[in-house]
Amino acid sequence: MKVDVVIPTRKKENIRPELLKIIKSEPTVGRLIITEERPLSIARKNACLKATAEWVAMFDDDVIIPPNWFTEVFKHIGKKVGAVSTVADDIDPHFQAYQKVVSQVFPLERVDTAPHINNVLIRRKLMENYNPPPLFLSEDFFLKKHVESQGYMWKVIGKIGVIHTGKKKSSIRVAAAYRRYGHYKLYHLIRRFLARLLLAPLAALVALNPKTLIVLWRDNVEFFVGWLKG
Repeated sequence: MKVDVVIPTRKKENIRPELLKIIKSEPTVGRLIITEERPLSIARKNACLKATAEWVAMFDDDVIIPPNWFTEVFKHIGKKVGAVSTVADDIDPHFQAYQKVVSQVFPLERVDTAPHINNVLIRRKLMENYNPPPLFLSEDFFLKKHVESQGYMWKVIGKIGVIHTGKKKSSIRVAAAYRRYGHYKLYHLIRRFLARLLLAPLAALVALNPKTLIVLWRDNVEFFVGWLKG
């Protein structure tokens, strides 16, 4: 099976060389489409529509994928599947420790508020009638909802070795966008707040770093403030 690849980026120089190396060495890859269009929601749609393959792999410019990414993700294609994404490891040691703690309580791939759009395989045809608002933040939720509205499943699978190397976005801005567009309801906020509050001390123990507790609790407060502002 042949797939085309889309990488949205602000500047082509920002794309991780490790990502390009894997893509260019993958025999199933057809066209590589790099777009510097803005905003991100529109860039994704327009770039995907330039593809000719039935399936399009989209990667953020700040991810590193393992050599077997395509092989592993292809296993989950099905008639009712519209997109397949994977849980990426966070390069930040504080949030990486938190991921480890959460995964012991609840599978990360089953968290319903995380589409994991930074590495995703999607059916090209689903982009044809996709009309997202011009957004950078929270655009992943719009795409997931669109895929599901067309009768397809957005399937998230567990970690296969993807690493997210980008800097964390402002939790205040992210949370404000989530509430403004209805992605985070009150129960989502409460669930997130309590999880960070209770699990952050355990993450600090995993990281063997007391700073982890401060970072996670500060992020928790900022997200809460952002949601209220939204």
